[in-house]
Amino acid sequence: MKAITLCLLVAVSASCLLSVNANAEGPNELIENLDFEWDLLDSQLDDDYMDFESFGFIRTIRGCLKKLLKTVRGVNCVLKEVTAIMKACTDYVDAIDACGTAVPKDVAAIVSSCKTIISICDSIINLNSKLCAPTTDADNNTKETTSKKCCWNLFKATMKLTRKINTTLKQIAKLPSDTSSCFLDSTNDVKQSFNDFLPNINTCVDQM
Repeated sequence: MKAITLCLLVAVSASCLLSVNANAEGPNELIENLDFEWDLLDSQLDDDYMDFESFGFIRTIRGCLKKLLKTVRGVNCVLKEVTAIMKACTDYVDAIDACGTAVPKDVAAIVSSCKTIISICDSIINLNSKLCAPTTDADNNTKETTSKKCCWNLFKATMKLTRKINTTLKQIAKLPSDTSSCFLDSTNDVKQSFNDFLPNINTCVDQM
């Protein structure tokens, strides 16, 4: 996906969240129940979640997001970082394919993880039509997503992304050193993008 298209999607998503938030009582109302509902992530996040507490940077992301999602400016910053991750993963999948040789099992696993990350990023970037889309009940009645629910869904999706980035970094760390340079070079590029994610999120907080 071209960078200009991704940038436009970020702008649209941030504007849509602003519209969703327009009727909220105040920014603190958006995440007032996040601490109370945090335990729900045990059953809602994918992958092996039991060792969650061992990843300090994930706990840091949690705190940062609770600050950033209080404002549209903060959400816009998060969306930009998610866009960067999506582009890095898309470029990686294309680069591996361009190597033109049989893809080793370890690399194929990383490619699969990157495709999952792309899907998560897509749901975040297109939040208005996905995470914050109106729902339909059993009687086929349409119900608009509240600002609190929208923010909570965005929070969960970004935490899920963070978790997947972390597990993918673990896969990358196990990649054999004798892997073809074409695969290694591309993997190192996406690895750098993953490692930049937390510092960039912290910068978002610093700029609030």
